[in-house]
Amino acid sequence: MIFRYVKRAVFVALIFLISGCAKDLVTGKKTLNYYSIESEPKLGVQVLLTQEKALKKKKKDVDSEKNRPELERLRQIVARIAKVSHQPRFPYEVHLADVDVVNAWCAPGGKIMVYEGLWDPKKGLVEKGNDDQLAAVLSHEIAHATARHVTESISRNMTIAMVGAAVSTAIAAGGYQQGSDLFGEVFSEGMDIFVPSYSRKNEFEADSIGLIYMAKAGYDPRVAVELWKKAAKKKKDFASIYASHPSSGERARHLEEILPKAMEFYEATKTSPSS
Repeated sequence: MIFRYVKRAVFVALIFLISGCAKDLVTGKKTLNYYSIESEPKLGVQVLLTQEKALKKKKKDVDSEKNRPELERLRQIVARIAKVSHQPRFPYEVHLADVDVVNAWCAPGGKIMVYEGLWDPKKGLVEKGNDDQLAAVLSHEIAHATARHVTESISRNMTIAMVGAAVSTAIAAGGYQQGSDLFGEVFSEGMDIFVPSYSRKNEFEADSIGLIYMAKAGYDPRVAVELWKKAAKKKKDFASIYASHPSSGERARHLEEILPKAMEFYEATKTSPSS
């Protein structure tokens, strides 16, 4: 009897494993992902709402009136990048939190959060009002979403945890919790904020995809190369973008290698009738 259940469990696990394997349209690689494209925005909404709730508890505003000009700037940049991305139909939205942390992230389905510390005069990464620099950050984060890095990570974790008939339950109910773990809450400067955790491979992919996105959207990709070099040289607290983009000479060389291709797209936008 036990052997029969074990066989059934293995069979179910294999069915889910096979059905979850596919070729990713963005990266071209074979990947394991149990989530459909249509389900990703729902997961992103959950992540976004949880973060907004955490910020509200700390009495920190999101999309405040004082940041209205910068929020509108972010929305315009996101709209341009979204149009040239692999997933232009994602319900993209961007929010700006009054939090002095140098970071930004994009949850599944294009739900973006930017912390105003990103352009802090002393410790920030970008210059306030610099569209090219902001585009470099936003295109990189959007690339994580279009390449589906979050749901791929969740799917890998679920594969490891699969046990028999519990597989279907884990996929149906476990996604949000594991997604929350990936976008782990960290305590930084008295603040519960979400910080995405990506592998080195994911960061390389987001670098490549993001550079092309910003170029196609008409933003100078040369700015991105210099910006990420700057980020790679700095080490701050765990919640900062500097910590999530570690120093790597190999990574900087990779950006420079794909820059000529990005520049072709950028130059093409200057001669396009819609430019």
